[in-house]
Amino acid sequence: LLLGGCATSNGPLGDEPTDNARAAQVNAQLGLGYLQRGQKQAAAEKLARALEQDPRSALVQHANALLNDVLGETEAADRHFRRAVALDPKDSQAQNNYGAFLCRLKRTEEGVEMLERALTNPLYATPEYAWSNIGQCRRQAGQLEAAEAALRKAVQINPRHASSWLLLAHTQLDLGRATEAQSSLQRYHELAPQGPASLLLAARIEQALGQRQEQARYELLLRGKFPDSNEARSLGGSPQ
Repeated sequence: LLLGGCATSNGPLGDEPTDNARAAQVNAQLGLGYLQRGQKQAAAEKLARALEQDPRSALVQHANALLNDVLGETEAADRHFRRAVALDPKDSQAQNNYGAFLCRLKRTEEGVEMLERALTNPLYATPEYAWSNIGQCRRQAGQLEAAEAALRKAVQINPRHASSWLLLAHTQLDLGRATEAQSSLQRYHELAPQGPASLLLAARIEQALGQRQEQARYELLLRGKFPDSNEARSLGGSPQ
């Protein structure tokens, strides 16, 4: 969710940035760098300074929203996200992050609407992220058919977007389409290493297909490679 080096708006179009605006951009980028490295206190100091220097910067508002979200300060995060997307209505990255945030709060329709706003920008470089977030949002709301459709869009746009394949496999299994889920999970494993979530899903898919030996093989892999994971613990007992 964190921002990279992106263009930002600091005021009305055509305005030359002031010294404060330039300093705010620098502090915002530094703050985001600290946040990416998990240095929350340093991030908070830089982003608070940036906010003092230029509260009309979309980048500054967006960065503060991300910080507040990480800190669990939901109301503040919501306020900064709203300000960011108002200051720069063409910032699809902010709209995507805000939409994902709203979806995590189970504000499904608001979240999907914001994600769809991100997709209206023809210059949005990574629309697969918004489609994937729509899929996740719909899935957690139990809207499985709509979730599958969105995730298919994501992998059509970028067939190398690994997390979308994993979500698609989960959704297809939930829909009772185990063979399709198996195929999607195979695509995921071609792009990303096996992890606890994907191995547990693989075991569940094989169980749904009635392939007990393959189910046991994946469970053994999960226990062997990730014994302390929640997924391994969820299996319970000892391997047969």
